[in-house]
Amino acid sequence: MAKLLVRRGLLRPYVVTRSFGAQVCHAPSGSSGLLREAVLAGPGVVVTAQMTAGPLAVLARPAGVRAALAAGGCVDRRRTVLTDAVTTVLVVGLCLFSGEGYPSVLARLWPLLGAFNPAIVLGGPVSAVALSQARARLPAGVLRALVEAGARIGWAVETTGLRMFGLVVTAVDGTVFDLAATDAISERFATPSGGRFPQARVVTLVVCGTRRVLAAALDSCGVSEQALWDRLVTQLAQGTLNLADRNFFSMDRWRTAAGTGAHLAWRGKNGVRSLPATVIETLPDGSHLLRLRESDAMLARRRTTTGEKKAPRLGDVIARLVEFTVTVTDQAGNTRVSRFRVLTTLLDHQVYPAEAIAHCYAQRWQVELAYKTIKSTVRGPGRRLRGQSPDLAEQEICGLLAVYNALVDQAVAAAADLGIDPGEISFTVVLRAARDHLTSHAPCRACGHRSGSADLLAAIAAGPRNRADRQRSSPRTTKERRTQHTRNVTYTITITDSNLPRAA
Repeated sequence: MAKLLVRRGLLRPYVVTRSFGAQVCHAPSGSSGLLREAVLAGPGVVVTAQMTAGPLAVLARPAGVRAALAAGGCVDRRRTVLTDAVTTVLVVGLCLFSGEGYPSVLARLWPLLGAFNPAIVLGGPVSAVALSQARARLPAGVLRALVEAGARIGWAVETTGLRMFGLVVTAVDGTVFDLAATDAISERFATPSGGRFPQARVVTLVVCGTRRVLAAALDSCGVSEQALWDRLVTQLAQGTLNLADRNFFSMDRWRTAAGTGAHLAWRGKNGVRSLPATVIETLPDGSHLLRLRESDAMLARRRTTTGEKKAPRLGDVIARLVEFTVTVTDQAGNTRVSRFRVLTTLLDHQVYPAEAIAHCYAQRWQVELAYKTIKSTVRGPGRRLRGQSPDLAEQEICGLLAVYNALVDQAVAAAADLGIDPGEISFTVVLRAARDHLTSHAPCRACGHRSGSADLLAAIAAGPRNRADRQRSSPRTTKERRTQHTRNVTYTITITDSNLPRAA
């Protein structure tokens, strides 16, 4: 057994030196028994720092996985190699290598899993059936906890474009995922009218400068975006500026979100009666101070939602309105004009000019780009999730979010090293580099060492970059995509007057 352990690198924690291009590994004094002791101790062993080094740390670390298992109420008493910790990492791995079968992902990742269960190195990968059964036993809450725990780590790393007015800009929006049309999933997740498959709705809070997911809420598509946002609003924080589309505004949500200490710049609907507001004052930059008042319809809806039939009307609130048009002009000279109303808590027009707020609101599009990346690049276009039960579907969505955030962190690290905007880093390059990194960096047979993350960052930095300075417009609806293509455009913002009623 000792020879086997030596041959598999278990008895030699390492230090790496280089001599004339050859890599030589040496065991540090007094540490030769660490990995042997870990193997003999079984799956419950506390993994040492020397065992956690390796390429798989890009996606998950043992301490984080253990914390997620505890938060998800999962007590891992299994004495086989396929522990709940190993299963959790493999679920994340299945999302990283989306579209590949269980045997392929097991073959790629199994040599890297010793940090999560040292006994793995004593044998080959388990079968696809065993992994499928282990996934079914793993509570979806474990993956949810893994996402939640990792979401706030390093979320405000200083990069180009992270802040506006000294505030970290965030955005909220929702999307849907097509699920397998099984009876169990159809019972838990609704199928939209005219749709073919059940859908899960996800609403996320995203950092615009990095497109990193800060928080997420998941439920059936029968639950509205607004209801899911109500579960997330407490994730807003002081020192941030939150952007939201016009479907999120109500007096109750506005007051609750502003009460977190975050600043807001939310779009309102354009109709004269759709915004219950009165203009108090027109400011020199063309923006307006408003008095917001809860309308009868908003009051009735809130009473119905809360069950408080005699709930009093909410007090009035002072806000600022920046109303503007955006003229989109393509290379052929064709134009399209859109009108926007943006309500904000940034009341000082000298510190926060109207035109700057209008330009800032365009950053809300970053959350849409984050969804496009998760669904088209990480998951793959036109691909439904593979889970055949509600828990497996939720487990997989959380796994995609975990993978996405892990890869965003790599992109941000590379951008910070290069001193460029993270938007210039191609996510396709990051995904391919991460896959190659995990596939090609199995433990050295001679000594068990694994390369660090420097080579992954170097591969990302060497890849082709996005042109962050381009202004482009793409068709959004299915009908538009049949006849239109992405094209270069110019955007012109014009601050306009408001047709809202004026105070007497």
